[in-house]
Amino acid sequence: MALAQLRDVSEQAIEAYEDTGTGLRLTWNDGHESFYHYIWLRDCCHCDECGDCYSSKRFLVPCDLDLNVHPRRVNISPDGTLEVTWSPDDHQSVYQPAWLRQNGYDAESRRARRHRPELWDHRISAELPSVDFERAAEDDATRLELCRMLRDWGFVVVTGGAAEPGAVAKVANLIGDLGESAYAKIFDLSPSSKVRTMGNTTRPVPPHTDEPFRYTPPGVMALGCVRMADDGGDTVLVDGFHLAHTMRNNHPDQFKLLCEFSQPFIRRHEGTLFQEVRVPMFATDDEGEICGVRIHTRSAGPMDLPGEFVEPYYAAHHRLTQLMMADENQLRLRLKPGEAVLFDNHRILHARTHFTDPNRFLQICSVPREDFHQRLRLLLEDQGFEEEARLVLAAGAIR
Repeated sequence: MALAQLRDVSEQAIEAYEDTGTGLRLTWNDGHESFYHYIWLRDCCHCDECGDCYSSKRFLVPCDLDLNVHPRRVNISPDGTLEVTWSPDDHQSVYQPAWLRQNGYDAESRRARRHRPELWDHRISAELPSVDFERAAEDDATRLELCRMLRDWGFVVVTGGAAEPGAVAKVANLIGDLGESAYAKIFDLSPSSKVRTMGNTTRPVPPHTDEPFRYTPPGVMALGCVRMADDGGDTVLVDGFHLAHTMRNNHPDQFKLLCEFSQPFIRRHEGTLFQEVRVPMFATDDEGEICGVRIHTRSAGPMDLPGEFVEPYYAAHHRLTQLMMADENQLRLRLKPGEAVLFDNHRILHARTHFTDPNRFLQICSVPREDFHQRLRLLLEDQGFEEEARLVLAAGAIR
C-alpha cells in the first residue's frame, strides 16, 4: 500500500553537495542522492519576493527567469538549510532540507509520492471495507479511516444509518458537499418514480459508471437503501482499475486501443437533456498509470474511428465487457435499510440484479472528487499525517 512507501523526512539532513554545471547533486545523511536542476531550484524559490504556491500567492512568472540561471554561491548553513545566490541578478534563495527531500524528483521519490490503489475482485467479499455511520459522524479518526478505505479500495460500505428518504445525503456529507447531476442532487431509484430511466425499472442493470456523457462525471457516489426488495435487487460493484490492469497485463494491444480511441457517450431526453462527449474508456496519467475509467454500455454511441481500427476496437470492447460481466470480478451486496455504499465513480462500476418488488426504494447522490480529496487531505493533515496528505491521487476520467 502507499502508506508503506512514505518516509519521515524531518530528520534527514544534507551532508554534501556537488555543482555539476547544470544543477546541484545533494548527498543525504541516509545515503540517498538527489539532483536538482538550477532552473527548478530558482523557480521554486519561495521568498517574499517570489511568493509561494501553497497560498496561491506566487508572484514569479516563468518568463521572468533567465533560462541560463546558475549559482554564484552555494552554502549549507549550520542549521542545514541550502543557501544559493544566483547569477546574473544576485537573487538569494533558501531551501529547507525537509522541503527539498519531500519534493525531490528522482525516480524513487516520485514513486513514493504516488498513491497505489488496492485492486480487487469477488474475493473482497470475505472482508469488506466497512465503517459505522455514527462513529464516522462523531469521530474524525473514524472518518479518516472511512476516507482511506474509499481512497484505497474505491468503495466503502457505511452501516448504521437512518432508513429514511434523504438520509443518503448525510452519508455523502461525511466526505463533502453534494454535487450536481444531470437529474437531481438526490435521485430516487424506485419503480414508482416518474423519471423513466433504467434505474427506475425492475430490470437488471449491467455494470457502468454514472453519467459518462458529461465532460466531468460525478466524483464519488453515495447509494443508500431506504427499503430493500423482497426478491433480488442486489447491488453489484466491479473494480474498473482491476479490469484495466487485467487488460493491460494480458491484452496490451487491446488496452492501448481503449486508451487512445474515444468512445461516444450520449444521453438525451427530448426537450430537457442532450449531452454528448467523446472520450476514451480508460484514462492514464503522465506515468502511464490508470487514473480513471468510463464504462457505460447503455449510453455508448456509434463509434467514429478510422476503418482499419473498427474490428480491433470492437474486439477490445467485447473483451472488456466480458470481464466486467464475469462473476469472479463482481462483488454482490444486499444493502439493508439504513446501509449505504460510497464508491469512486471514476473507478468503480455499479450494477443491479433483477427484482419484482415494486416497493424497493434506494437513493443516490454524489460528491465532487475535489471535495472528497480535500476532506481526506485536511483530515490527514489535522491528525499529523502530512506526508500522506500530499500523496498524488488518481485524477479520474477527466480526458
